[in-house]
Amino acid sequence: MIENLIEQLAKDLDGEVKEVGILPDGSGFACVSYPLPKDHWLIKDPDGYNVPPMPFRMGISHPDRKRYAEALREAGKYALRASTMNGKDMDFDPDAVLQNLIVGMLGYWSEDGFSTDSFANPPVEIKSND
Repeated sequence: MIENLIEQLAKDLDGEVKEVGILPDGSGFACVSYPLPKDHWLIKDPDGYNVPPMPFRMGISHPDRKRYAEALREAGKYALRASTMNGKDMDFDPDAVLQNLIVGMLGYWSEDGFSTDSFANPPVEIKSND
């Protein structure tokens, strides 16, 4: 019965049910894929020219450019891994990628930027004053 309800909901929203199941504790889950809305920022203007916003623009001679580029690259890799279950699910939400990119660069949405789950935090580097 619940599968029929989920199937109908997915159909009504142009989605596709990927998986439905019952967990050992008796609760259930469903994974449904939905197409992006026609006005979503990713596909809103498919023929448009993409101009980068460059809010932190730095020329190639800027002393921090290399460090920032590497940090952004690593945060981007984290964002894609976190949004695709380490590349196992390529049916991912582009908004989740951006949210994960922000976390990858700035930290979690908490007072100190750390997760309450210690396993989800990078090692804290202790810097000396040498």
